[in-house]
Amino acid sequence: MKRLFILLMPVMMLGLTACGDQLTPEQAEEAVLQGERDRLPLLKQEMAYFASDITIDSMHITIAEEPMQGYLYTTWISNGKQRTETPIIVVVDSIRSDETRSGYIQWLSRWDAAAKSYLMKGLSF
Repeated sequence: MKRLFILLMPVMMLGLTACGDQLTPEQAEEAVLQGERDRLPLLKQEMAYFASDITIDSMHITIAEEPMQGYLYTTWISNGKQRTETPIIVVVDSIRSDETRSGYIQWLSRWDAAAKSYLMKGLSF
């Protein structure tokens, strides 16, 4: 019996580690897209001076292991003299499972850098 336990111990340990809540790229992408789209009205309000509207088109995960990293593909719309649509990429990094709240995912999106890029494109730099 003792021998059987010793033989099964590595298999049981492997099974326990495999059952851990590992964040998948698909889960990360879905959570970030939903979170950023929920946050978008506030961002539009803060960026109203720069753009009339902002849409989040898609997301691509570039690093698929925690902490993950990816890009939000967005379109910034300006209704000046002539309507212009400018594609802007927003960097999203530090995507990981929240260690303090089970089932939550945290990330950092770089909207400030995206706003700079949008302004530079508008100034033709």
